Amino acid sequence: MDWNEAIALFHGADWKHAKIGLERMKDLMKVLGNPQKDLKFIHIAGTNGKGSVCSMTASVLTAAGYRTGLYVSPHLDAFNERISIDGAYISDEDFRRIAGKINAAVSTLREEPTDFELITALSLCYFAEQNCDFVVLEVGMGGRLDATNVIDAPVAAGIMSIGLDHTEVLGDTEELIAKEKAGIIKKGSDVVVLHQKPSVLEVIAEKFRRVNSEAYPVSDTSELNDEHNCTSEAEMTTDTVSSSCTSESSEKAGNSEHTASHFCITDPSSLSVHSRDLSCQVFDYKNFRDIKMPLLGAYQTENASAVLEIISCLRARGYKISDESVRTGLLNAKWPGRFELLSTEPVLIVDGAHNPDGVMALINSIKTFLPHEKICFVMGVMKDKDYHEMLRLITPFAESFVTELPYSARGLDPEVLKKEIAAYFSGPVDTAGSVTEAVDKALAHAKETSTPVICFGSLYQVADIRKHVMNSAN
Repeated sequence: MDWNEAIALFHGADWKHAKIGLERMKDLMKVLGNPQKDLKFIHIAGTNGKGSVCSMTASVLTAAGYRTGLYVSPHLDAFNERISIDGAYISDEDFRRIAGKINAAVSTLREEPTDFELITALSLCYFAEQNCDFVVLEVGMGGRLDATNVIDAPVAAGIMSIGLDHTEVLGDTEELIAKEKAGIIKKGSDVVVLHQKPSVLEVIAEKFRRVNSEAYPVSDTSELNDEHNCTSEAEMTTDTVSSSCTSESSEKAGNSEHTASHFCITDPSSLSVHSRDLSCQVFDYKNFRDIKMPLLGAYQTENASAVLEIISCLRARGYKISDESVRTGLLNAKWPGRFELLSTEPVLIVDGAHNPDGVMALINSIKTFLPHEKICFVMGVMKDKDYHEMLRLITPFAESFVTELPYSARGLDPEVLKKEIAAYFSGPVDTAGSVTEAVDKALAHAKETSTPVICFGSLYQVADIRKHVMNSAN
């Protein structure tokens, strides 16, 4: 199978027209020999922040000496970016070889898997073949019925910020979406949840409780946490409970005698940011001190707190991860296209915000890193996104706009977007025939006015923007 044939395999069935469920994925993995059963996982779900948390967690585990696989989506430039081990992307040769294996397996199935199911299967085969110690696995959409949920109980599961996205599939309230994402919680796994609205936390905690001990339903999330914001299953009740949930075996739990599953909610009061600028952020979280992180975005320190809770859970299970490994891992973490600084003169930032929650996070970062500045926004968006709400939120921070069309059949026409912007914003709005032309127009304006430029609206445009800026700098 050559490269074009391999890539074509993963651009087949459209998930929107496929029956939602895990049966196809289970059938496919069975034919492939269930390689996922030989791996240990950190499984991460959420509407926003899950990719950053995956990248940071994998970087820390690599720094600690564990051979660590990382599976994320979507890719920004090359398809190989979705699958990596210790920071190195899967080679074209390995990709083609395993794609051939996947293709042969598909021919035996009753129903053709979706493209996401196929690439997930390829990643699991690769990680097992390469004898990874850990795999950090990002959920594609939702959690309960996501292809990645074919795995058995992970060592730890993380659930990040919950917002309204893919509502046609996951539900039209944050609580319903949280229920779907909580579907990755399995008996014996530690669970880390980003602090957020109580009703969302209650849904997730209820799932943890039900999976681990059906006798004691959670009734009040205000009492979920002890003074360290982390409880064992046995402590998760308003009554005194002496029993605890046990994992399947001490061998699966690592090198310690730790057997209780823990439920942890990150504690914002324990997060203290010492400094922030466009080069890095320095912060403390609980006993982790003076952590330096190059990932920008006001939300990234909160995401990092979830990573540190996951690391604490792994330590409690006997995995050796030193403070120095934590520092090195977070310092080396990369997650391009998320409030990423591409240029300082003029300031040019690219951000993948593509829904209202993502735009709110972007606004918080603007307030934090560019206070009192008005921004020239380069914006391209998918026509099926809630761009009206995105515009309502972002326009108060705008000095001007340049609209463009992301490379996607779902992209909104830039002239249509210009008209939509006019309903919220009375300043100048230009249009461009391409993403690169839009960036050039914005940069020309910025050089004359010293206005910062931020490109946002879709992850589909991030790779083109990064490549264009880097080529122009050379």
